[in-house]
Amino acid sequence: MHLRSLASFPGRISQSLSVSRKHSAGLLTTQSTHARNVQTSTKLLKVKRAQLLTPAQSVHPSSSSSLSTSTRAKSSSRTEEKARGVSVSVTKFLQHEDHLQLEYKGAKLKLNYVWLRDHCRTGDSFNHQTQQRMVDSALIDPNIQPLNVAIDDGTLYITWPDGHQSEYDLEWLLSNTYEGKQHIQRTLEPLLWDVETLSASPSPSISYQDYLADDGQLANLLRNLLKYGFAFVEDAPVTVEATLAAAERICQIRETFYGRFWCFTSDLERQDTAYTAEALGAHTDTTYLNEPSGVQVFHKMEHVGEGGDTLLVDGFHAAERLRRDDPEGFDILSSVSVPHHYLEPAVHTTGVGPVLEVEPGATKDLKLIRYNIHDRACLDTVPMEDVGRWYAALRNLTRYIRDPASEYWVKLKPGQILLTYNWRVLHGRSAFTGRRRVAGCYLPRDDVISRARVLKVI
Repeated sequence: MHLRSLASFPGRISQSLSVSRKHSAGLLTTQSTHARNVQTSTKLLKVKRAQLLTPAQSVHPSSSSSLSTSTRAKSSSRTEEKARGVSVSVTKFLQHEDHLQLEYKGAKLKLNYVWLRDHCRTGDSFNHQTQQRMVDSALIDPNIQPLNVAIDDGTLYITWPDGHQSEYDLEWLLSNTYEGKQHIQRTLEPLLWDVETLSASPSPSISYQDYLADDGQLANLLRNLLKYGFAFVEDAPVTVEATLAAAERICQIRETFYGRFWCFTSDLERQDTAYTAEALGAHTDTTYLNEPSGVQVFHKMEHVGEGGDTLLVDGFHAAERLRRDDPEGFDILSSVSVPHHYLEPAVHTTGVGPVLEVEPGATKDLKLIRYNIHDRACLDTVPMEDVGRWYAALRNLTRYIRDPASEYWVKLKPGQILLTYNWRVLHGRSAFTGRRRVAGCYLPRDDVISRARVLKVI
């Protein structure tokens, strides 16, 4: 591949209702004997408020008797390890009236009691075969408090008012809580690139035959796709069937009004600028769908003529430059939804969403960029007092996208299949002459990410 920069351009649970009712008896404060215990425990918590506890301690001195045999065995093992001089991590926690505060591996986790009961994975609270919650979240007492809390050998143990005992692996809590997710490093960090950065990186390419035959090579392609936002499959047969095989190696194809698969040239068969010989600026596809397509597959089958080079731009790199240099502009582009549409005599689709969409949570990581000047509909979602700020932010983002230092150009050749992560990387092309025929399809983002998880890429 040649990259260059052109400055000129066991069975289902059938008794779920009875299980929910069974849980509700323990989740709500219903039994008088337990209610008295809860009242006593609540008063104790209010008096001692935020009492510091260590793994060997709990609210009630009799806590060790409430632990299982396996728990006591773990405790004995820890004592033996300490005797041998083995380093054992001590995790401290604080009990508050409505939550547990726990420090683990430098992360300070705040665990709401309702959340903890809702996320119990012990006993009949969770179906481990189907990976489904069996607790009815709506029936949990909003004022629920544990009767007993202890930590031993990397596990948090909680006894609830109905006697149910929950166990939480601390590593699991670190990976599945709001504070924990901010603390841990992701398996695969995207490389935000410009021309210089990408030139110093290895070409994200995989051999077609290896890709089809080896799951390890499929994983490598997905790793490239999520790291760089694009990847190449090299030396493929120049056929529609080979292109389909490359796409379906990942997951099912996403069918749209273009059909399951498309093969276009400059014949204006569809009312879209892609079906012309004109230059196309950097853009993302299917902004007119409420969930834009996740991955786009391109295979240039033939070209007899000049031009038609492919443009790639890292939209997340441009957006992060905007966030750094114009935080207010980033905020308005990520908070104001704008409409996009596609119109034909028999088709009228609309998609509404912000130009920059961020993930929920404190980090506000970029999730999706919708950038398509041609497909944006009438801007009727921005009040007059914000219109000027919205256009100013769009101009700044566009300046970063069209910066020659951000533009990667590649001369695709027959047999070279390009996959782009449409939620991140923008694509375009230079004008061309002659006959140029490109085949391709879309893949749903959820299915692509699912495949990556199964193959342990992320």
